Amino acid sequence: MKNKAKAIYIYGKHPVMEALANKPEILQKVFVEENLQDKALESAIKKAGITPSKLGSDNKAPIGENPKGHQGVIARISPDKLMLPYKEFIKLLEVSPSTSLVLLGEVQDPHNVGAVIRSAAAFGVSGVLIPEHNQSPVTGAVVKVSAGMAFKIPLVAIGNVNAVVRDLKDKGFWIYGLEGTSNQSLSDEQFEKATVIIVGNEGSGIREKTQDLCDHLLKIPMHPACESLNAAASTSVALYAWSKQHPEALIRK
Repeated sequence: MKNKAKAIYIYGKHPVMEALANKPEILQKVFVEENLQDKALESAIKKAGITPSKLGSDNKAPIGENPKGHQGVIARISPDKLMLPYKEFIKLLEVSPSTSLVLLGEVQDPHNVGAVIRSAAAFGVSGVLIPEHNQSPVTGAVVKVSAGMAFKIPLVAIGNVNAVVRDLKDKGFWIYGLEGTSNQSLSDEQFEKATVIIVGNEGSGIREKTQDLCDHLLKIPMHPACESLNAAASTSVALYAWSKQHPEALIRK
């Protein structure tokens, strides 16, 4: 039997407001500091039909942490409602040459995960695919770094990475892996088909078997004085290059 995912706590007015505005159904509870006066927040909580709970006078989070910058409001969200199952997501996805997905391949730093989600939302990506194993899960830190974009773009839970890649290939996607040792430059790619961009582990990159499934491995051209970019920066550069070929992705709803 599959273990139930732990609840996620998000901190601060902006992430909580984004959740209230975009996915109120994922909120299990909202904790508000007793003397906090914020009419916009109060209105959003009321509109979502949530009765707020009192945040302890010691300002500690309900999970026993004391994060900086919670601004008097903390929310508990359901990870099961935040994350879409892959089969459900792919069944409803309309695939065209201007469709793109990002697949995280064992990215360990929550800040990288959050930044990738933010970039994916910025460049019109249709979803971020996140493995259940050997991968940083979506946490409060991920949500905060995403600047609330975790509630505006589908986050998709996947099992076996290679099985998902094979399924996407069967559905007409072209699979690209970001690989610094490749001879093929990102700047030369035209992205003519539905696209999946895989970003690998911060240290070891994309697993060899997953690389073998890629249609192309792309290298980001850069000054020789810089050895590499981190996972989040590399993804952002790649998505910008993709969006230049598909400007319609920046204006569609």
